[in-house]
Amino acid sequence: MGHEHHHHEFEQNKQAPYLIGIGLNLAFIIGEMIFAKLAGSTALFADALHSVSDVASLILSWLAVLVFGLKATRKRTYGFHNTTILASAVNAILLLIAVGIIWFEAIVKLLNGKSHVDGDIIIWVALVGIVINFLSAYFFAKSGQQEHDLNAKGAYIHLLADAGVSVGVVVSGVLIAFTGWNWIDPIVSVLIGIIIVISSWDVFKQSLNLLLNGVPAGIDEAGIESYLDNHPAVKSVHDLHIWGISTTEAALTAHLGVQESFSDVDLDEITRTLKNDYGIAHTTIQTELHTEINCNSI
Repeated sequence: MGHEHHHHEFEQNKQAPYLIGIGLNLAFIIGEMIFAKLAGSTALFADALHSVSDVASLILSWLAVLVFGLKATRKRTYGFHNTTILASAVNAILLLIAVGIIWFEAIVKLLNGKSHVDGDIIIWVALVGIVINFLSAYFFAKSGQQEHDLNAKGAYIHLLADAGVSVGVVVSGVLIAFTGWNWIDPIVSVLIGIIIVISSWDVFKQSLNLLLNGVPAGIDEAGIESYLDNHPAVKSVHDLHIWGISTTEAALTAHLGVQESFSDVDLDEITRTLKNDYGIAHTTIQTELHTEINCNSI
């Protein structure tokens, strides 16, 4: 009972940064959308839209965390862990779509060129945005999840990028308030779009790689092959496959040509080394000795 209680508490702690980020950002978005309209600011609108995509990504990432608690089934033998990969890819795509909308609005504003922008409103709303996003990012940093989970890393980067974007919006508000140069507002919107693309591109590439069953970032495929090749009880390695089954777990299958002395002790040692030294969570190894095939799975 104590173990189950501890596990339940651990799962709640993992979810806490997402839930806090979702709550804070939803409240801020509502306010920012209202004040963006009052201020006539495309930059505030862009900041709010970026926050909408962040909330969507936080919700998707939170749901992905939830699926780790779902048990595997006969049809989904790895469970629903690869939902985290899908969530990560959708997050990045949402951000890229947001960029398109932001740039469209900015171009319309620049072509119009006559609209009034209230710099004072921009300054105060953006300052609140900085506090909200840094506070949300702080809870992720405190949990440490962003160090080893692509979803948490994506959410954490989005929040920090949003805080940085809000700093830029504050600067634009100050310039507009003191100079009356309204064109600064849509220009800042374009810059926000560039920042979003740069900050999310790496996560998007990693997500796409995982969707295509590529070797996850941080997994040393050459090192793994070299380790297996040079193992004293192994003669040859072939059909080596490594892929991600979630944003935090990698799986491996391989056929090993082994010596007659190869035993379960060697198999246990290889599996343990692959897990501890190379980050392989699930290992399946088939051993072959001449024409005799002995299959062992871990």
